[in-house]
Parts: sequence; structure tokens; C-alpha cells
Amino acid sequence: MTTLRSDLTFAMPFSNVLHLSFPDKVKATRLAGFQQMSIQPQEVLKLVAEGVSIADMRAMAADGGIKIARLDPLCPWVPDWKPTNFGADYATAHDVSPRVFFDLCDQLGCHFMSLNATFPASRYTTEQITGFYAEICRQAAEHGVTCDLECIPMWGVVSLEQGWTILRDSGASNGGFVFDCTHFTRSNPSLETLAAIPGELIHCVQVCDGHIPMQPGVTLEGECFERLWPGDGDFAIPDILDTLDRTGGLTQIGPEVFSAKMAAMSAEEVAERSRASLEQYGALTR
Repeated sequence: MTTLRSDLTFAMPFSNVLHLSFPDKVKATRLAGFQQMSIQPQEVLKLVAEGVSIADMRAMAADGGIKIARLDPLCPWVPDWKPTNFGADYATAHDVSPRVFFDLCDQLGCHFMSLNATFPASRYTTEQITGFYAEICRQAAEHGVTCDLECIPMWGVVSLEQGWTILRDSGASNGGFVFDCTHFTRSNPSLETLAAIPGELIHCVQVCDGHIPMQPGVTLEGECFERLWPGDGDFAIPDILDTLDRTGGLTQIGPEVFSAKMAAMSAEEVAERSRASLEQYGALTR
């Protein structure tokens, strides 16, 4: 019988449980057999406004044997961070300051954060971004948080190659990467570059799938929110996971699926699909 590896950590991405109540987020994570979950800062703030305290969230997660390990994402970490390819509602939802973000990390006990470069690629040079990254890593270190940059081709850090330059040149000792199969595949991927990055710097692996070539009329922006479950598309997921396995980069692994279809799925259905979507890969099973 195929089972997920007991020596790896599996995490439920917030995307899969965005439509569920907090207790059901925990339930889906537990039923999937995952040990950790991520959550958005704006979700936390909304829950608090509705009367669910952060202490309650931590207690519910702990009762389910789950750790809220990652706050995802922080966007306002450069002076002009707002995207030009999404509407005003997106910027409003993600307008959570570093001060508030790190306070939530402290209260939730999160030791990992995701950093999104939501600004256009032409807005800042790589050297400027490196300086901003070094500063936000410095702030994160004051809270015991590892600051993981996600390289997203539709925004300001367009590839893993550029992200690797930023991380190296920043000198940050608490830096790293969120690795996403969709973003990697859409940014002229190089398994050689992936293999050259020390695995201990990749702190989160988001497994997702899509069509190659991209379907007519589909944009990078659109695809981000209509992803396929791992195994339902054409991405070279086995090669990617095998490369990460060789470097030791398989950490906080989860199937990150943004899709309107998720809204109709129960906690049980999310759990079953999330686990099954990973069990098909040899690098993740024993």
C-alpha cells in the first residue's frame, strides 16, 4: 500500500481550505494526514473580527495535532508594492503592514512566512529588490521567522534564477524560497538551476499542475486561480520532485490548488483529494 513518507512534512495550503470554517480547515488538514497548515494574514484578521481569537485558533489546531506553521503572504515589503495586473480589491485585501504581519506571526507561533513580489518586474532593479529583501529578512529575524521568497513570473521576481541572485546577495541568514510548480514551469524552468540551490533553502513546496502549452486565452494571472490538481496536467512534476528529493528540498509539501471548484468541496473531500494527489509520486511515498 502506498503511503506518504513519514520522514517528510506535509502542509495544507490555505488555497485548498479557503472556503472552509477554521475548524474545518483543521479537520481537512488532519484527515489528509498532514502535519501543518498555512493561513493568510487577512483570513486571521477576518476571523478575529468575527469573534474567533488567535488563542482559539491555536487551540483548535493543537487539538487536531496540527501546527499553523506559515503565514502567507506578505506583500507590502517594498515602497511601491501594489500590482498593476489585479484589481483594487486584491491590493486592499493584501494591504497588511509588516508590523501587523509579524505581530500575527508572534501570536500564531508561525516561524515561516511567504513573501510575494506583487509589483511589476520593471518597477525595481534586482539590486534594489535585494536591498528590500535584506531589510524584511532583518525584521523577520527579530520575530524568529524565516522569510521565504516566492518567484512568480507575472510579478517582480520572475524566476528562480533571479530569486537565487537576490537571496545570495542579500546576505540574509533567515532567507529561503517557496517553490511553486506552476510558477517554476511558466518561467523558462531549469532543473539544473533547481539542482544547484541547496535544498535547505527551500522551505515550502507547492505542488500543482497545468497544461503545456498554456491553453488559448489563458493568462499567467488567470492560471494562478484555476490550477489543476497534481497529475491532471502536463507539468514535469515527477522530475521536479525527484530533483528536490536529491537536494533535500522536500519540505512543507502540499498540493496548492486555487480553483473556483474548491468551494463545493467538503473538508472530507478536500482531505481525500489533497492526499491522493500526492500519493502518486514516488519521491513522496514509501
